[in-house]
Amino acid sequence: MPRPRIDDAEDRLLAAGLNLFARRGTERVNSNAIAKRARLGIGTFYAHFADKHALLREIQVRTIGALRAARVEAMRGAGADPAAQVRASADAAVAFAESHPEAYRVSFGRERAGATAHGPAVSESSRPTAEGLRALQQAGRLDPDLDVELAARAVLAMEVGTILWWLDDPARADRDGLVDTLARLHPAIAAAR
Repeated sequence: MPRPRIDDAEDRLLAAGLNLFARRGTERVNSNAIAKRARLGIGTFYAHFADKHALLREIQVRTIGALRAARVEAMRGAGADPAAQVRASADAAVAFAESHPEAYRVSFGRERAGATAHGPAVSESSRPTAEGLRALQQAGRLDPDLDVELAARAVLAMEVGTILWWLDDPARADRDGLVDTLARLHPAIAAAR
């Protein structure tokens, strides 16, 4: 007969794993430590996750999904102007990272690199940005020679790297200045015609 599942076990394991990964790094954490931090047995851990890397992937998937939802909501409220949408997206990304620094660091920082050895990388898609840039290009509002796929990947990598740098020491840059810089460097603004 299967053992009864604790209702909030998965959430407790995710919270414990996130905290431990953020403090110690993936390689210095094992499933026993995560179960112990969550005040659950190791069997309960394995009833929910195959290993610590599966738990890390779930953290990353949830983080990226929540970040994407925050961006979409912010852009929806920004109207049709591409510059306003870019600024709203950058502001949403910074606000998300500011509100969830552990999840952002674990999902996009050094822990992301460690997880790729155990399966495909989980990352935010550059496709929506590329599609938006392509639409601007087709409307004649963006440099026609810009490789939109490359530009979308570049802007996403720049944004993530800059936000991680800022999270390490928010005194390095004013929050509004960070959002403004990220927006100004976005190809929809920087390569606009």
